[in-house]
Amino acid sequence: MEAAVVSASHGAMGSLLGKLGELLTAKYKLLKEAKGQIMFLKAELETMYVFLKKISDTEEPDEQDKHWAKEVRELSYDIDDSVSEFMLRVECDSSKPHGFKGFIVRSMKLMTTVNTRHEIAKEFEGLKNRVKEVSERRTRYKMDDVAPKSNNTAIDLRLLALHAETASLVGVTGPRDQLIQLMDAEGVSAHQLKVLSIVGFGGLGKTTLANEIYRKLEEKFQCQAFVSVSQKPNIRKILRTILSQVGFVPPKDTNIEMWEEPELISSVKKFLLDKRYLIVIDDIWDASAWYVIRCALPESMNGSRVITTTRIEAVARACSTNHIECVYKMKALSDQDSKRLFFKRIFGLEDACPSYLKEVSGEIVKKCGGLPLAIITISSLLANQSNKLKENWDYVRNSLGSNFEPSLEGMRQILSLSYTNLPYHLKACMLYLGIYPEDYTINKNDLARQWVAEGFIYKASATDPEDIAKNYFNDLVNRSMIQPADTDYNGEVISCKVHDMVLDLILHKSREENFVTVIDDIQDMTGHKDKIRRLSFNQDSVIDSRFMGSVQLSQTRTLARFGSSSRLPPFLQFKHLRVLIIETSRAIGPSPLLDFDRICHLFQLRCLKIVAEDYDAVLPSKIGDLQQLETFEVQLDYKFLQGRKSLKLPSDIVHLSRLLHLIVPVRTILPDGIGNMRSLHTVHRFNLANSLHSIKSLRELTNLTDLEIGFAGSIIDHEVVERGREVLHICFEKLCNLKYLKVNIFPSEAYLDAFSPIPASFRHLQRFHGSSFSRVPGWIGELHSIYDLVLTVQEVLEDDVGILAQLPSLIHLILHIRGAPKGKVLIRGGTGLFPVLKYFEARCCRVSYLSFEAGAMPKLERLVLCLNAHRWDRYGAPPAGIEHLSGLKEICVDIGALGAKKSNGSAAESALRNAADMHPGRPVANIRINNFQCWACDTMDDEPCEKDEEGWNSSST
Repeated sequence: MEAAVVSASHGAMGSLLGKLGELLTAKYKLLKEAKGQIMFLKAELETMYVFLKKISDTEEPDEQDKHWAKEVRELSYDIDDSVSEFMLRVECDSSKPHGFKGFIVRSMKLMTTVNTRHEIAKEFEGLKNRVKEVSERRTRYKMDDVAPKSNNTAIDLRLLALHAETASLVGVTGPRDQLIQLMDAEGVSAHQLKVLSIVGFGGLGKTTLANEIYRKLEEKFQCQAFVSVSQKPNIRKILRTILSQVGFVPPKDTNIEMWEEPELISSVKKFLLDKRYLIVIDDIWDASAWYVIRCALPESMNGSRVITTTRIEAVARACSTNHIECVYKMKALSDQDSKRLFFKRIFGLEDACPSYLKEVSGEIVKKCGGLPLAIITISSLLANQSNKLKENWDYVRNSLGSNFEPSLEGMRQILSLSYTNLPYHLKACMLYLGIYPEDYTINKNDLARQWVAEGFIYKASATDPEDIAKNYFNDLVNRSMIQPADTDYNGEVISCKVHDMVLDLILHKSREENFVTVIDDIQDMTGHKDKIRRLSFNQDSVIDSRFMGSVQLSQTRTLARFGSSSRLPPFLQFKHLRVLIIETSRAIGPSPLLDFDRICHLFQLRCLKIVAEDYDAVLPSKIGDLQQLETFEVQLDYKFLQGRKSLKLPSDIVHLSRLLHLIVPVRTILPDGIGNMRSLHTVHRFNLANSLHSIKSLRELTNLTDLEIGFAGSIIDHEVVERGREVLHICFEKLCNLKYLKVNIFPSEAYLDAFSPIPASFRHLQRFHGSSFSRVPGWIGELHSIYDLVLTVQEVLEDDVGILAQLPSLIHLILHIRGAPKGKVLIRGGTGLFPVLKYFEARCCRVSYLSFEAGAMPKLERLVLCLNAHRWDRYGAPPAGIEHLSGLKEICVDIGALGAKKSNGSAAESALRNAADMHPGRPVANIRINNFQCWACDTMDDEPCEKDEEGWNSSST
């Protein structure tokens, strides 16, 4: 059966047809008259669905066809809303009456009455007439000759994120080295601040080039930062990001989020005054934004460098130190580099192109105009074809037109072709990204839950819909439609960003198909005639009451609001809302109250995410009314929560029988009865300060796969610990589906260390993050399925390493060691020891105690060390035997220099770089000195911070 989903070009037609089929079952007890009307609707809509598919496969459909398709899409949404509301009434009447009395009164009394059935039949009669009218219009104007595209490309759905490194320095090395030389050229004193501007059309690779220069030079500077500005910059956020990245440590009990621009500018300038810094300001659109940022960058004689990127030459000249010499104009890739990039993306090798495709490949590359983004996008489209058929490549070549000029329309043509060739199920997912602001980092898990809630994923499959959604995400990455932002230790993409040119295409298509409406400012609030299906308020846009009163909001399915405004939308207007996202970044003045009580009336709501920094929030008092809710996520600023005893959830939350994900702040108290929520897959930050009854109820949540527990409350006594440990052990015995467990309790061993034998569910754990233990618990050695392990311990001895070395599936290991080492710890080589470990991170005040024997960690690819430079001259040394890590590809070191002499920071960096250079495989070495304490040892000697005239801490505030 074809997946019945909501589609960008098909509206809600797919999901609607599935619902109409379900209405014909005995569950809904419809009158014969109503059943006949539904059968007519279903048959007629199926015919329209086929026509919509033909139109969506046509690159340039006739204007008449486009208008009719839009009418059908809107009709499908309207009917889907009516059918969903009717189905919800039936479910309300068949469920227990708690929390639904008010809704049932508005829902035509009981569905079993004859009057209600007649009213339903009458409602479907009206829908039938609307469908007939639209259908007859198509016949009247003979809109039946839509020619589908000739492309028969089969897309191979990628199950893993295999983001090809297509931009891996093709055509970048030469410009990078040229610009590095320019930054050090004569004409400006080597010690004077120098600003270099990179200017060029979107898609030419300005950010990639700037990033390569940054990576090449960052280790030569004390402080580094890389920030994006975008078209509508948030200057305060940019300045805060610079402060964070350069290592600024705010004074105790200071909330930097509350600082205004003058205070932020002053702090940046004062902190950087005596330091050599490298800062990249990416994507500047307006010189005025640069002038504000420039005020924060001191003109000290420390050899500092700033790089800016922009599309606008006048802005580039305004930024640069010298208006001519320090402006670099990006050039398109040469024909040779364009082909290298194209073939490497498709075939993996530059010379692997079959002879029958060489000519058409050359023509396609030529039409990309040397723009890396265009080449990557088109080559990704072709790379996803299972068969390299020449006719498919001919189709791509012909679709690009006769000439390609670097312009917005030209790039849109390239990107539009890739969008047109997306499978139906990916088009809606792609356009949905338009709800997020420019340069926003989008989390994969969030997106998957939102796509499912919107109806983009077919739920009848035995596969978890969220897993399917994550595969869709991975597929969009693989097609280079979205860009990886963060990856985990195993190389899987966990968040993404949307290139601004791709976002331009998304918003253009969304306007055409009335898919997403984005409000950035007051000017965007006029001229809306269509019903709004998805609405996003970006940045600090004002929620204007005049706009809200002039447009149709009742059929909006997603509402997203980003920015610092404390004004909330009028929730009562959003009758059919499925997804609600409220993210507030900062309160101006006293923290206002965000009142979410009225969302209790959003009976179709499936996904709720609230992120409130420096705000107080009132949660819905009757949240149990939201019976469709699948995701409930509330994040409140921890500093703000410290001022209150706890956050109590409404008591009827336990009646949310469909809830899958419960994510709450650390100081949250749950009501008794959580065991009723047996659908839960995720519970984050479960507080052991909850009642004993709530803790016991965990054992009822047998579908849990992801659990985070901690303690936030008053000091607990020994009796509470004993009871808690006993209850947790019983609970863990029952949680047979648990895959990920995070325990954030101090000390963790009070609850977990005495487990003997370990709970049965632990044997299936794949990921465990625990803090804090005195040593590595012995039972860790029984976790044979574990592949991701993060432990915070007081000390590590050689026996502890032996326990970890025996874990057969361990890929990713992080050890946070609180105590100062008492002796050497040898990591031995030998068969079966750390057999598959790829990533090892050690955080300790000193790493000199580590030693790697020949043959140790044979599969290790990445070694990460975090240490302090304090007293390096007395205690410091790199780990011995790094050269024995035969598979090592990268070594990353963070050196905390707060409170250390400058000479000690430099000595630590030099010693660790020499250790990396001794490795025969010459791994990439990323070594950074940061102005903070990388890890505090509990038992470090009580010596004061080192002070001299060149101390790293001389202007830490």
